[in-house]
Amino acid sequence: MSKKARDIELFIVDVFVTLEKIRQYSVDFSTADSFRHSSLHWDATIRQLEILGEALNHLLKDEKFSQYAPAYFRKIVNFRNVIVHEYFGIDEDEVWDVVTNKLALLQKDMENIVSEIDISDAASSVMDESADEDIKKILRQYIDA
Repeated sequence: MSKKARDIELFIVDVFVTLEKIRQYSVDFSTADSFRHSSLHWDATIRQLEILGEALNHLLKDEKFSQYAPAYFRKIVNFRNVIVHEYFGIDEDEVWDVVTNKLALLQKDMENIVSEIDISDAASSVMDESADEDIKKILRQYIDA
């Protein structure tokens, strides 16, 4: 059975969904240490960072997307590879810095890219499947934008 290629717009939506989930998982913490010691929040965030890196990896292979992507997107993919392959060696301070400081820039840059690429159909599709009202709110802004 052949695997159908996933639309690039769905990977873009994946990025916005993962950013919102990471925000939800980390909002109640004030330090890397407290965050790391909440295994549920830590594990969920690590999983979302994996998804984020994987989505960006697919996006960077797309000519339409890659022409708008800043160079640091490749660093996010590389960070994902570290997380996946060196799970027990993950630096909590580095993860905390990414979560609290670096993802805001990614959000801004992705919003700029979306102004060049229409993701309304993909956002609508994912929104219809989601039960999370915060995610629906995030995606709603990209429908008929």
